[in-house]
Amino acid sequence: MNVPRLVRTLAVLLLATLASCSSLPWGGRFSVSEPEEVPAAVADARNDLEQGRTADALDRMRAARSVEGLSVDLRDEVEGLTETCAARRIDELALPGADPDELAELARSDLPQQLSVSAGLLAARRYLEADESYDAYQVLKDLETAFPRHHGRTEASELLVDAGLRLIRSGKGWWLWLERDEGIEVLEFVVLSYPSERRCDEAFFELGRAYELDREFALAIQRHEELIVSHLDSPLSVQSQAHIPRLRLMMLESPEYDRKDLLRARTEIESWLATHAGHALESEVRLDYADCLARLVRSDLGIARFYRRIDQPFGARFHGARARDVARTSADPELLAECELLLSTLPEVESLPGEAQPPPADAFRADENEIRGALEGARATESSPIRPPTDAGGSKP
Repeated sequence: MNVPRLVRTLAVLLLATLASCSSLPWGGRFSVSEPEEVPAAVADARNDLEQGRTADALDRMRAARSVEGLSVDLRDEVEGLTETCAARRIDELALPGADPDELAELARSDLPQQLSVSAGLLAARRYLEADESYDAYQVLKDLETAFPRHHGRTEASELLVDAGLRLIRSGKGWWLWLERDEGIEVLEFVVLSYPSERRCDEAFFELGRAYELDREFALAIQRHEELIVSHLDSPLSVQSQAHIPRLRLMMLESPEYDRKDLLRARTEIESWLATHAGHALESEVRLDYADCLARLVRSDLGIARFYRRIDQPFGARFHGARARDVARTSADPELLAECELLLSTLPEVESLPGEAQPPPADAFRADENEIRGALEGARATESSPIRPPTDAGGSKP
């Protein structure tokens, strides 16, 4: 049965308070305060080990370790026996059904790195088996803080991915606490601490999905991009490459589309289609491509109608012709007809790109600053001042 997070936290705090107030070293059951008492504690610990009382043996030696003023030889004996007791205790707690809290406490104590890491990894596995994913995360996070780049990082990262995925996909929660939010916290720790480890691609991808649901599209794109950089050979990389331009389109909710983002999405989609033809996602990506091209057409049509309204024929025909070029690429007959209809209402102008001969493939992919400069120069040569619309039929978009 899962213990509610608040109750569990309060219990841990209470136990920590009681331990800190105890007169016994380490909050244990055995008191060893003077150097003269240590040899007896060592002998008792050895006897406990022989009788299989590993918990008692370890408590005795942890108490003995706190005594100051030991000789070098006795200190070495205490340290060596403490490690032996800890290793035996960890082996016992490795059995199914063992208490993960004791393992977590051992991982957080001042044992040597090898033993602390072993205890922490075991504790995390036991917490996951008990459906206590956040506790698994906490002990592994503490382990990484105490021993950066420790030898169990690969296993730790996989356990953390399991914990994060369980939490982020959970519908559990109450009031202001949701396991989904904890899952985001766990997976963010994973991608920050283990970006190149195996299965971290799953963490990046799941974070991208979570941020998309939260409509944090920029963050979602960032996590998908990081997946591609860190795990290019992952099958999820292909999915992320397909999904990034869709997220860019989802960000553009206003009719005044950002052409720079639209062009970037178009380039990404065309690159994906050229590289992954026949992929299971191709039909979805082609729908995004059609959406992107339609938005580019609508963007230029809107600008062309604006220039028509203010009686700037060059600007109107320029954007109308560019819209028609993209509409031809989209193979959408309705969009193409709309472009042709608009162009039929506009007067002819001289030296319009794409009018004298078919434009090259990149004719209308010029930098926005270049296009803006060309339009400003063209408008400067036009003698007609800005006038109000001449009639209802010619002025309305």
